[in-house]
Amino acid sequence: MIRPLLLAAAIAALSAPALAQPAAHDAYLRSTPETVLRGSISATRAPVLRITSGQTVRIDTVSHGGLTDDPVAYFAQAGISADEVLQDVKDIAAASSGGGWRGHVLTGPIYVEGAEPGDMLEIRVIDLEHRVPYGVNSPGTGGVVPGLLSQQVQKILKFDLERKVALFSDEIEVPLGPFLGIMAVAPDPEIGQVGSRAPGIFGGNMDLKRLVVGSTLYLPVFNPGALFYTGDAHAAQGDGEVSGNAIEASLTGTLQFIVHKGKGADMPAPFAEDAENYYVMGLDEDLDNALRKSVENTVAFLQSHAGLSTADAYSISSIAVDFAVAEAVDGVLIIYGTVPKKLFLRSIPYWSE
Repeated sequence: MIRPLLLAAAIAALSAPALAQPAAHDAYLRSTPETVLRGSISATRAPVLRITSGQTVRIDTVSHGGLTDDPVAYFAQAGISADEVLQDVKDIAAASSGGGWRGHVLTGPIYVEGAEPGDMLEIRVIDLEHRVPYGVNSPGTGGVVPGLLSQQVQKILKFDLERKVALFSDEIEVPLGPFLGIMAVAPDPEIGQVGSRAPGIFGGNMDLKRLVVGSTLYLPVFNPGALFYTGDAHAAQGDGEVSGNAIEASLTGTLQFIVHKGKGADMPAPFAEDAENYYVMGLDEDLDNALRKSVENTVAFLQSHAGLSTADAYSISSIAVDFAVAEAVDGVLIIYGTVPKKLFLRSIPYWSE
């Protein structure tokens, strides 16, 4: 049975007034041992910041890439001096030393006043800033092709931020496309806490490379205040994230939070958009099932948005919608359908335009 995406809520959100100064913010949340959580998304952790609907927050994130017991020594391998390593990284490493891999570093949770279970939280990506001009990619023995490598390889990549490229080698430069790999609300309180690796209806480790500056993510709310977390920032990633990680890099994100009352109860999955496209997701442990769910949700989206019959919506999904793998390596896998807004003659104003 196809469950509708309640697109009317998103359409109403699109009609909201545009921000006069996109980079402005109402609050600043730093990443410190007290404001981050490693490896999990919790419904029981006390909020580290409280805001109201409509407010914008500047949020520091710290990448787990290179966050060893001694990150200064780790980055020194690439000629990065101790004073070029974020103090946040040093402090968080010291606070959690001795444990080896401790998971993603997530800043939060942020409590959004007025958000209640059954609501929908809109997250607008206003700005993303590189905190340091380097990142880490570490392909290993897992990913989509387990056993392709016999051991994990650590590659530290330096950035040319002026030209917006990562310097992969003397012959290869990778365009930077920064985004937050994890944006999440806390899961159902009956679950309480989930690991940060697998995404879900609550968002999480979606690794959706489309969530760049100017994009919007919509998540259902399961707890009072929503309890928003973010982290696992990426400087660049290909669809699929096939080796198991991207260019992992610390970013500062400026995000605006808007609560839509009663609009999240029937959402089958998170969804997103930007000025050009809608992105309709399907999540499952099996990639074929993730594709099926993405198509079902896209058909429901087109029925709601354009009043199409099931047959016509299925037809449009086949002739005009591209389906791609957001990530195929995190236990729960994500396929997303890209629905071009230019298909629709009725133009809906979007906040970033």
